[in-house]
Amino acid sequence: MDILTGLIIWAAQALTLCALLFVQWMHRRDQMFFLSWSVGFGLFGTALILTGLRGQIPDFISIEIANTMALASVGVIVAGMQQFDGRRVDPYVAIPALIWVGGMLLPFVREDFASRVILYHVAACIGYTMLIALLLRHGERSKWVRRILAGIFGVHIVASLLTAAVTATAAATSFSNVPSPSLILLPGAFCFVAMVLTGAQMLTDRSEQKLKDLALTDPLTGVLNRRGLIGDFHRLQQEDRPDKPLIALLQFDLDNFKQVNDRYGHQAGDTVLVAFSQLAALSFRGRGSFGRMGGEEFASILRVADLVEAASIAEGLRMTLALQTINSNGHQIAVTASSGIALQPSVTANLDALLSAADRALYTAKNAGRNCSAIDKDGTPCIVPSASMLSQKAMTLELHADEQVNALRRVTAIASV
Repeated sequence: MDILTGLIIWAAQALTLCALLFVQWMHRRDQMFFLSWSVGFGLFGTALILTGLRGQIPDFISIEIANTMALASVGVIVAGMQQFDGRRVDPYVAIPALIWVGGMLLPFVREDFASRVILYHVAACIGYTMLIALLLRHGERSKWVRRILAGIFGVHIVASLLTAAVTATAAATSFSNVPSPSLILLPGAFCFVAMVLTGAQMLTDRSEQKLKDLALTDPLTGVLNRRGLIGDFHRLQQEDRPDKPLIALLQFDLDNFKQVNDRYGHQAGDTVLVAFSQLAALSFRGRGSFGRMGGEEFASILRVADLVEAASIAEGLRMTLALQTINSNGHQIAVTASSGIALQPSVTANLDALLSAADRALYTAKNAGRNCSAIDKDGTPCIVPSASMLSQKAMTLELHADEQVNALRRVTAIASV
């Protein structure tokens, strides 16, 4: 197979991938990596066609423009990989194309075929190295696939450098007198096919993970659902945390939530649920899991050192919610929550027992007038002495008090029962 035939076949494959990825992006506009990869393969396929037409079109187009497009495609694919990993696109993705453009400004490079081949392959290898770094440094999912793909790009780097060395050694003046043309085509074609296959596997793994995430996530608020919380309970139970030997289940219920829906509408109710979820997710980040049990009921599962820590965390979220209003369609909605707390040693913790105990405590908090916390201690729910029983001004001062003194003052009475 001559070089021209190989380039045409290669270009057809790249342009087909470009079309398929563009169709995927049309269906999933939020996933910009599909568009980036589509543009990348489109540039690469077009560059191959222009290169194959060398001698039939001006050299400026078949050499300068074609190779700029080919190296720009590497940068765009790097950008797509960054988007795939949820990262911002960095300006350095333009380096391969800029190296080529800068090198072509030098007459001794621009006018010598071997120098151009060396420049192109060095620039391409820099782009492949960027891809390898992204594949190995980022992405917790599909690790083995990413390592294989990184290895493929490593092979491509070796083949590219070998091509440049052979071209320079042979003092070739055009593709027609390059020794062993298959040295140029076969490694690149192999790596191209292997890259497509492993890339497809990465997309498959990503789709499967998204389906799993959807099964464990509440669609409205984006936090865990009941099933997701159950899974995290077992994970937390198995963690080796001698400094936090207890598992705490904190249950929250938004007070008088039906009145919010009746007065402001269900859209406002959804806004309240989302706002509370965002506040709670921020509060529990790095501490434990938070999710929606259903309706206006939420729960958190976390490891704690003692009941003082559990009560302080629940009270912190409850009071933070009480001190702010939620804006929905111009309405400033004041919302409060009641919480029920239950604890068990992690080694013997039972989720059903924790749920029952937290429910009893939550029921006690509701009966005590709402907007407060209760903790179930040995089957007896007790109200946590709370700063929310003070005036709004006093509550603000309470929140700014020393955390340890504040927590001890609220919970000491319960701990000694």
